[in-house]
Amino acid sequence: MTTVFLVTGASSGVGRALAQFLARHGVSVVGLDRREPPDREISHLTCDLADPTSIDAAVGRLDGQVDALANVAGVPGTAPAESVLAVNFLGMRHLTESLLGRIRRGGSVVNVSSAEGRHWVAHLGELRPLLATRTFAEGLRWCREQRPDRSIYDVSKEAVLAYTTASSTLTWSDGVRMNAVAPGTVRTPSLPEIERSTDPRRLARSRTAAGRDAEASEIASVVAFLMSNESRWVNGQTLAADGGVSAATTWAALQSR
Repeated sequence: MTTVFLVTGASSGVGRALAQFLARHGVSVVGLDRREPPDREISHLTCDLADPTSIDAAVGRLDGQVDALANVAGVPGTAPAESVLAVNFLGMRHLTESLLGRIRRGGSVVNVSSAEGRHWVAHLGELRPLLATRTFAEGLRWCREQRPDRSIYDVSKEAVLAYTTASSTLTWSDGVRMNAVAPGTVRTPSLPEIERSTDPRRLARSRTAAGRDAEASEIASVVAFLMSNESRWVNGQTLAADGGVSAATTWAALQSR
């Protein structure tokens, strides 16, 4: 039986590195992206995560069941607020929930968030109404009406981690694991946009702690592990792939008490 893994954002950055990694290991990879990946070994379905109609059309073109889904696609905070929330969270949620019934027992969903989402528990009161929305349109309405007074990028990435934690308790009974990866700064084509939308002091502290930016392949291998059967007893977890930045931040906070 052919192993089929789906990867959003497969045309560039971490998504492309992941698709290449999987293909090298004999996995049949289908990339879901607005643009076709330049790699011949990766199948392609056009999918715009900012458009639920496009997501539904892509899901309708998929044949049979799949083994794993990696939600890697995302946009930086320099994009319009509604686009950031739509792609980074609402589209991811819509696609995931459209596919859950087609993921084989023992399968996996991995949601790529960001180190900027790590404070989701502290902001859970703000996130609850967003998480409670049932549809893509309701989520956009929340964004228009609430107009969060902090970075919508951070909100979107926090929502991904909260959603992963909550949903993993529901998917487990169906034999599907759901986990998340929270990368720090990664050297990808979107890095200049991320630098423009990030507090430079926070960025400098992270780079000092880690020593350098991550390569896309270093994040891709972590995602691939969580997609694979090697992580079959891991569920509902967020793996911080940030070169130790989160550990350094936590230790500094403990030292200051």
